[in-house]
Amino acid sequence: MKEYRKKPLHSFDDFYYKEVASLTGAGGWSIDFENKKSYLDPEARAILALPEDYKPSLFKLVDFYVEGEHRDKAVEVFLACSNGTAFKTVVKMQDYNMKHFWVKATGRPCYNDKAEIIGLRGVFIDINEEKTKELALEESIKVIDQQNKRLQNFTHIVSHNLRSHTSNLQLTLELLDLTGNDTFTDNIELLNGLTVISKNLNHTISDLNEVVAISNVNLDTTKAVKFQSVYERVCHTLKKEIIGAGADIFVDFTEFPEVNHIESYLESIMQNLLSNALKYKHPDRNPNIQICTYINDDEKGCLLIKDNGVGIDLEVFGDRVFNMYQTFHNNSNATGVGLYMTRNQIESLGGTIKIESIPDRYTTFTIEF
Repeated sequence: MKEYRKKPLHSFDDFYYKEVASLTGAGGWSIDFENKKSYLDPEARAILALPEDYKPSLFKLVDFYVEGEHRDKAVEVFLACSNGTAFKTVVKMQDYNMKHFWVKATGRPCYNDKAEIIGLRGVFIDINEEKTKELALEESIKVIDQQNKRLQNFTHIVSHNLRSHTSNLQLTLELLDLTGNDTFTDNIELLNGLTVISKNLNHTISDLNEVVAISNVNLDTTKAVKFQSVYERVCHTLKKEIIGAGADIFVDFTEFPEVNHIESYLESIMQNLLSNALKYKHPDRNPNIQICTYINDDEKGCLLIKDNGVGIDLEVFGDRVFNMYQTFHNNSNATGVGLYMTRNQIESLGGTIKIESIPDRYTTFTIEF
């Protein structure tokens, strides 16, 4: 419904309004197109921690929205509102001291008696506590979901791989028992088979132990870790492979130079992803690898590792990339453990890892801490 105004757009004088604003913590604002003025009521000024002599303007008000998607969203809804579309939205703002907080904001156009838009007015309410709890709950649900998936994967490994080893072991022992005093060569072959089974069983148990160790990580062991230092150690470890592949590596850690993490985990993560970029290089070109950090739109630190190798067909293998004992190329030294461990090390500290890939073109891993 159109709102016609004869009083000034900034008339917030009535007792009822002041009481409601005080009780709800809602700050009022208005923009007067005819007089080219902007107004913030006392509650709005308090929410934004404005000094007494601060004079609002349309251009200044935009600066109170956090730069990036939130400011873009604010500009978008204000422009739409100036063309007659009311809005209700949740967005992140920042006060005069650059402190960020979530608000629920509404606004609508104001019309004169000729049905012409002469300004805008609305309110915003600080919902930072509620929104922060909501986001924390969403993160907890994601963590629980990730843990359930890891548990299902772990259960599959235990039930499938260990069962396979124990079945082979039982069959070999039965054959050994049946041979009795048969030829020495037959017994030697069966005993050699037992050795192989034993080694495979030991590898599987070792892998499972490592998974359990990651799941039970002690968060007190985290500390500030510099990416450059970790990268230099990883390069030293992989020096032979880097030179052998003729790899060209570009690094930039300036935007997000360090992260609170377990140092050995971060080194393992970077080493796994860099060694994969070298291992799965394209046969027709030398590896060109980009490793950088940045702050994303959600203000979270990220690590990106991109290569120009053989890539992975995600339409075929996308749901199995981070599963244990999954390999997607014919490399004889591939074990199918590295990416599974990498994901577990990242998720154990609340992070996520995503993959983008096009076969024969590139693969990009993005880690959000």
